Amino acid sequence: MAIIIGSNFGYCVLAAIGIALQCGFTGHAVVKARKKFKVDYPDNGSGRYAAKLTEEDWLKFNNIKRVNDNYTEQISIVLSMLLMSGLYMPRAAAAFGVSYMVGRYIYGRGYIAGGAKARTPGAMVMMFSMLSMVGIAGYNAVTTTILA
Repeated sequence: MAIIIGSNFGYCVLAAIGIALQCGFTGHAVVKARKKFKVDYPDNGSGRYAAKLTEEDWLKFNNIKRVNDNYTEQISIVLSMLLMSGLYMPRAAAAFGVSYMVGRYIYGRGYIAGGAKARTPGAMVMMFSMLSMVGIAGYNAVTTTILA
């Protein structure tokens, strides 16, 4: 079976752009936190500059930093699964891409406001979305190759 990239694939591209921009915004939040808490480069939250923070400020800075770190840890998986699943089911893939962004927003707001335990609702939405994209890509890859 040939894969034909139709006009609906554009929705996947838009979702991918949204995810990339959202990841960039979390990086910008870290830049702002570095200025606010005076944590200069190359300190990543546990170096000499961060050691000068109060425990409360250190935790605030590191929560913001972890939101961005977690995003950058997952973005390559999410984008590749979004685009691969979009080859087969572009509207569904794009919808899961958007739901991933919503989950990521809930995750970030929760983590920053309430720490690691408060990230769970957003993490569940993100994981459901990401695993759904993996499922779409995997199922269609198997049915169009091995089982064809």
